[in-house]
Amino acid sequence: MTKKLLLTTVALIGIALLAGWWFLLRDDAPPPPDLESAIQIASATQATSSTTTTLPTFTTPFEGESFDSVIELCNLASNSLQCEEECFTNETTLEECVAEAEEIAAVQTSIQIPTPPESTVATTTTLALDSTEVTDITGTWIVDTTIGSFGIDESTSSFVGFRIQEELARGIGEVTAVGRTPKVDGALNFIEGSLVKAEITADLRELRTDRSMRDSKVQSALNTNSHPNAVFTLDKEISINNEQMTESNVFGSLTVNGLTNQVEVELQAQLVGEIMTVVGKFEIALSDYQVEAPSASIVVSVEDEAIVEFQLFFVEATSTNSTAAVATTTTMDPLVIENVEQLNDYIAKAATFTQSGADWLLPDNLEPSAGGAPGFTRYVFRQTSAGVVPTLLEGPIGTQSRCQQESLPCSYLDLQELLASNSPIPETMGLSSGELNELVSELNQLNEFLEDHKDVNKACANGYISDQIQTPNMGSHFYRVDLFADGFDPGNPEILLYALADKTVPEEAIGRCDNGVWDGEPMILVGSAFMLTPDISQNSETSNDAYKHPEGFTGDLDNWHVHLNLCRRNSQGRDTFVSEEECESTGGQFHKALGWMMHAWVDPEHDNQLGVFSMWNPTIAPFGDTRSVEERSLVQGENFPEGAKQSLVTNFAFEDEIEVEAGQSVYFNNSDSVPHTISAGTPDAPELQEFDSGVLNPGDNFQIDTSKPGSYPLFCALHPDMTALLIVN
Repeated sequence: MTKKLLLTTVALIGIALLAGWWFLLRDDAPPPPDLESAIQIASATQATSSTTTTLPTFTTPFEGESFDSVIELCNLASNSLQCEEECFTNETTLEECVAEAEEIAAVQTSIQIPTPPESTVATTTTLALDSTEVTDITGTWIVDTTIGSFGIDESTSSFVGFRIQEELARGIGEVTAVGRTPKVDGALNFIEGSLVKAEITADLRELRTDRSMRDSKVQSALNTNSHPNAVFTLDKEISINNEQMTESNVFGSLTVNGLTNQVEVELQAQLVGEIMTVVGKFEIALSDYQVEAPSASIVVSVEDEAIVEFQLFFVEATSTNSTAAVATTTTMDPLVIENVEQLNDYIAKAATFTQSGADWLLPDNLEPSAGGAPGFTRYVFRQTSAGVVPTLLEGPIGTQSRCQQESLPCSYLDLQELLASNSPIPETMGLSSGELNELVSELNQLNEFLEDHKDVNKACANGYISDQIQTPNMGSHFYRVDLFADGFDPGNPEILLYALADKTVPEEAIGRCDNGVWDGEPMILVGSAFMLTPDISQNSETSNDAYKHPEGFTGDLDNWHVHLNLCRRNSQGRDTFVSEEECESTGGQFHKALGWMMHAWVDPEHDNQLGVFSMWNPTIAPFGDTRSVEERSLVQGENFPEGAKQSLVTNFAFEDEIEVEAGQSVYFNNSDSVPHTISAGTPDAPELQEFDSGVLNPGDNFQIDTSKPGSYPLFCALHPDMTALLIVN
């Protein structure tokens, strides 16, 4: 009896050890997403016919093969780990264990998986768009959560997840932990073949791992009660090339646990029929998001570095799927249904907006009001006796890289220091180390030229002509007209900027170059500018390359601008925006358009904290800080409400917070390149009955009257990542 009991005990210990090996020592984490598999899923989804996968028939295995058969059976289940746990944790014979596994597998594999016919499969891996199809990608594409089905081990749906290494005790060693959530929402915005905006939101409350016993600890570590969502936004525009497959490292911002950090994403994408297939990954440090690794008695340590991975399927937004996307995030009472219908109407209306054919042209059929801020917005419209007219456009169509925050190393000296220190480059600047090195080299060439022209007489002797106007926070422009058609050369600017040495702002015309000598008050060199004039002699406006935003300096920090409807060299000694007749009556020269222009501030004595390529420079009279310069730049028309707070909508963004007193209205200017809305509430819970602008085209304004103190969230129905908070004191 004792011997039999001993043998039984040994056998049970052996089974327990084998089961323990299976659950703990093995590292069978599901594989990361890959583009080829995702393409197969997208192709199968669109197949015109399908077959169903049937379960193979299993027989009771020979002794010694039972555990392998249970594993094989359970792998067919939608939750294989649950299957294994339920089988192995029950005290059953080997035959009963296999039978139970078969039953679990049969119950859990209740959804038939459509697979394409062989002929379809054979073409999916080579499916590609031709170059015209790729470059024609436009509009808004949203995550389609109806594609495929979700499972930790094998998912054919959209998901976002993580992969991290952990060290287990009891001699088990290192294993890979994987977690994924299928509850993903988001959109991609394309303009003329370029991805200009992207935001993806993942609901971390639906996160499931490959070991169900760790799920609750992961949820707790990520603080999902307070911060249920992880949000990724694209920081820099991506051009879609003509290749079959798009592979790129892109920069973005990831928000987890209420904290935001910059990330670099390894991205692969392919348009498969009508489905945009996207997979990728990027590394993060848990400590950057104040996330403490989950703890357990068996867990020795968890690495701080984790990999975020994703598999996403997008479809182009239509009235049908847009409605579905909004409806899933709201309670569908009548008011919400009305809101959803209204938002979808806005999307349809915005889809009819015709963008300009080139960077320097304006969209057709605008009816603008005055608004904007030169140097800070894409468009500026001004009130004149001839009506409201456009007076400036700046930067390329779509999202621009503006480096105007004092917190960023954007001045000439800051860029030099950043390069010399070999410090990490802020992701929002969109520069690689090689590009930074090249940019600083180009700026140094320009600085050498300026050092050689410190004396204004040297500029006069070398053929520069004064415009006789000193613009506040900018200086007086000295032109070399013969250089305008010579193209861009960082070491040979078309314009030099001088200012009165006494640091005053003149109220009348200043001196000029006379036979190579300056005849006015003493001047000091403060900066430079570049100018390129388009050649429209042969091609139409929309097809001529000259109308594209110039390449200029290395990187995307230099936003060139075009002046429109400008009156220069008049008797008042300053630029004005009046009708052509009024300009000529004052002796001025009216310009319907000047060429592409861009300032560059590389004089160390006038280092510009608004950025080396900013339009304005606070170190030049009238002196002030960066905020005061922006406030002086605001443009208002005759219909601007008295005492109102002006808020600019530009570069696909609102102000984060807009603060006013009760009774003080807010006046929004859409100075961006595309339509937006000012809608009350949030994308998940719109409250259009509170206030709603409808679709605002570029140049349109919208006023909100405030009477009741409180905090009011608002968003753009066309770009849901654009949100703000209106605070009424």
